[in-house]
Amino acid sequence: MLQDLHRQLIEGRADVPRVGSVVELESIPLYAVLDGDGTVVDPVVPYLRGLTLDDNRPLTVRSYAYDLQRWFRPVNCTMSQS
Repeated sequence: MLQDLHRQLIEGRADVPRVGSVVELESIPLYAVLDGDGTVVDPVVPYLRGLTLDDNRPLTVRSYAYDLQRWFRPVNCTMSQS
């Protein structure tokens, strides 16, 4: 079943659900990536924290958060099908 979904995504016969969001925080890291259930995507937190602590501009951290959100969409899509 997972292989079928993978093939459909590659061939453009299935769409990756636009789930999840990026939220601004009042602490470090400045942004968090949430999955479709509104839960923080834990593997992203240390990376965004490191970007923040390395004196990157807040908009840079935000941009990376959105990139990671887009990367995790197909991951979450395939994991929910198993």
